[in-house]
Parts: sequence; structure tokens; C-alpha cells
Amino acid sequence: MAFFNPTHKMTVVNLLCHLEKAAEYDDVSKVEKQASEGPLKGILGFTEDQVVSCDFNSSTIPPSSMLRLALPSVINF
Repeated sequence: MAFFNPTHKMTVVNLLCHLEKAAEYDDVSKVEKQASEGPLKGILGFTEDQVVSCDFNSSTIPPSSMLRLALPSVINF
């Protein structure tokens, strides 16, 4: 997989998780959003907006944070 990241303020991560039980996209999103509003507030940013890397140039989330984009796929085998 290839990425072009034209900004120095962020990195791109392709995260793949194998879960113990099946999960739906909405379930995963709900947990991520709750974490970003609770114990990880100010550390984990959450958005379902269609964004690109330069949108994070003015982000208020610290640069060491993990920001979630609206591009994940949930595949149940």
C-alpha cells in the first residue's frame, strides 16, 4: 500500500486488527468516539468527516495523537 502525505504535521497508519468476535463498523466507531470524549480526551481525536492530510494542519489535537478517519472497513470472516 502506498501513501502520499504532503504535510509534516502528521503520519499515516494502516491499522489491521483481528478481533476475538465479530464487530460492526458502527460498534467500533461508537467505542472510539466514547474513548475520544472520555479517558483519551485531548489525546485521541475522532471525526467521521471526509478529510485529507492538510485538514489536520490546524488541528487542536496534539501532533502525537492518533486521529481517526472515516475510511475503515470492517470485514467479518
